[in-house]
Amino acid sequence: MSFYSADALPRAITDLEGVLCAGGGMSLFGRGTAARLTIVLGAPPEPPGTEESEEDVPDDEPVPVEQHHARPEPTTEAPTRVWDEGVDEVYDDDLPVRDDGPPADSPAEPPPVAPEPAPPVVGDPMTEWRAHALCCAFRGRGVPAEVDRLPDGRPVVRSAFRADLLPLAQHWHTEPKHVPDPLQLDGPRLRLWVLAAGRWAGRAYTLGLDPLAPTTHEPLLTACQRAGLGASLAGDIDDPVLKIVGRARQRRLAELVGDRPRHLHDGVWPD
Repeated sequence: MSFYSADALPRAITDLEGVLCAGGGMSLFGRGTAARLTIVLGAPPEPPGTEESEEDVPDDEPVPVEQHHARPEPTTEAPTRVWDEGVDEVYDDDLPVRDDGPPADSPAEPPPVAPEPAPPVVGDPMTEWRAHALCCAFRGRGVPAEVDRLPDGRPVVRSAFRADLLPLAQHWHTEPKHVPDPLQLDGPRLRLWVLAAGRWAGRAYTLGLDPLAPTTHEPLLTACQRAGLGASLAGDIDDPVLKIVGRARQRRLAELVGDRPRHLHDGVWPD
């Protein structure tokens, strides 16, 4: 067992740096007396496709007959005013309005219908598993956490505002996000990084990065190389990752992150 493995080291609140590697962010409370750790899980949904406009119609495609409209001829006649048949144009507003109530033979007003409950949010199974696993990891380090939802349905794991998270926020800064130098990626930090954003991509294992903080990518690459993982930058601007290729390096990562969690979702844990 490695000396830096998650199974060999005790749990600590600094392990949550692995969540910051994966795209988490810190926010301060008030004048900086407490801090909160938040991470949004899953990719944003794709915007709905736009309908084809007239400009997208090829020139050689015949235009439907219905699209040919004759321009109306200008007229000099005064427009005819159309009056409402309501009482606003007949009675003076100063007269009192009498309310005799509903007719005697009118049926009783039906009771209000209770609104139907909203359907439960069914998200990506892997993303839902990550949210549950991270909540357990937070609480295992003495930090209460809960799962909230964005309007698009993505889960958000959010800790409470706590004074003991303030050193973590100061270490990483908040605006802009900054990787501390040096950052030692031991087993517990890597374990939380895997829980938040680790997945297989073919024969390569990838660790997701923060697309909103591109300046953190190179320092995290350097930290992974110091940990003996030999990673490389891959992905695109919306889904940047560190790619780990090779059985020896992947076994090294699996040794560092420790035993597999119970009820593990497929495609998450390194072998």
